[in-house]
Order: sequence, then structure tokens, then C-alpha cells
Amino acid sequence: MGVVNLKNPPSLRLSAEVPVLAETVGATNNESEPARLREVLDVAACLFHEKGYRSTSLTDIANALGMNKASIYYYVRSKEDLVRQLILRASQRLRDVSRNPTIDILAPDHALELLIREHCAVLLDCPNEIGLLIQQRKFVEPTVLLEISERERTYVSHVRGVIARGITQGLFRPSDVSVATALILDTVNGLLRWYRPNGELTRSEVIDATWKFVQGGLTPNVHKRRQREK
Repeated sequence: MGVVNLKNPPSLRLSAEVPVLAETVGATNNESEPARLREVLDVAACLFHEKGYRSTSLTDIANALGMNKASIYYYVRSKEDLVRQLILRASQRLRDVSRNPTIDILAPDHALELLIREHCAVLLDCPNEIGLLIQQRKFVEPTVLLEISERERTYVSHVRGVIARGITQGLFRPSDVSVATALILDTVNGLLRWYRPNGELTRSEVIDATWKFVQGGLTPNVHKRRQREK
């Protein structure tokens, strides 16, 4: 199977009942950012992800951009400010996923599928940023952490709400909503550890497999028996 081009990813393959969004799934609008700032953030995210926050200097980032270090300070105040902007941008991407108005009008199983697929898309499109959000947030000052935590609560609350609706309607098996939510998010975020664009599975196949795994864990046993009997 070929290497996936993450700059021009293929569209997601949703179930027939789940509407495809008019905008690209997983995309986030950063048009308010100056083009050069976006480039600085993207390169910094890549270096932080590859080398680690502590091992990456502003000089490294400037060299990768073909800039002198003094020019970096036109866009950011410090390395701490740079990682702060990156983590806030990553948390914004996930919060935007939960704000999709379609989620509230879909049946819970279809709403959860949309959430999972969009979360996967954001993670695969922006692994460096999301990796910083998950793995290196300890380097962000407490006031920014509060803002990040609030955005995460918005997203997690939507996932919890969808799962709770599904359990109430009998579409998902009875389970502890908080535990189910944590396990699902850990499953999706785990793609950061093992997915490789040049691996055996394509981007779309990985997203499909992730959703099917989550779906299998939530499907009531009676539904599974019916599916086997068909």
C-alpha cells in the first residue's frame, strides 16, 4: 500500500447514514495567522515532536526556517510562548470538532462515529501539534493550561454526552460513561504512538479500523448476535 500524502489527504469514508461535511473533515481555519507565523509554528511543532521540547532551541527552529534567531522574536516572545501557541492551536482543533452542530441531531451511534473519525483526522493531519498537547503540556504556564483544560472539557463533555445518549437508547451496551469515554479517547490518541504514513495501512484504513474497534466495544451483545446470524 502506498504512502499517504498528509498534505492532501483523501476524504473520510463515513457510513451511509452519516452526512459528509461541506468542509474538509478535521480541518481547522488558521487564516487569521500570518503565513510566516504559520510556517514558524509548523516547523517548530515538527522539531519539538522529533527532538523534544527541551532539546530544541529557537536557534534550531530559525536554522530550519532559513532565518536568523532575531527574526523569530518578531513572531514569538520566547520558546515558551511558541509552545503555548502550538498547544492552544491544537486544543482549538479538537474543540472545533465537538462544535459541529450535526453531532446533536444525529443518532448517538452516528454522532459518535462522526466524532471519532474527525478526531482521527485531526490527529493524523496534525500529529506534531496534538503530540505536544498530549505529551508536553507540562511546559505551558498554569494560566494557559486553564484555557486548554476548558477546551478539552468541552470536547470530552460532547463525547460523554453522545455515549450516554447511546446507552439510554439501547444503541450502546450499559457501561460507565466516564470509563468508556477515557478508553475511547486513549484508543484514538494512541494513533500517535504507532501510525506511520508509510506503513501497511492507509490513512483511511486506519480511521476505519479505529472506528470499528470503538464500535465493537460499545455494541450491545444482542446486536452482535444478530449480526453473526445474518
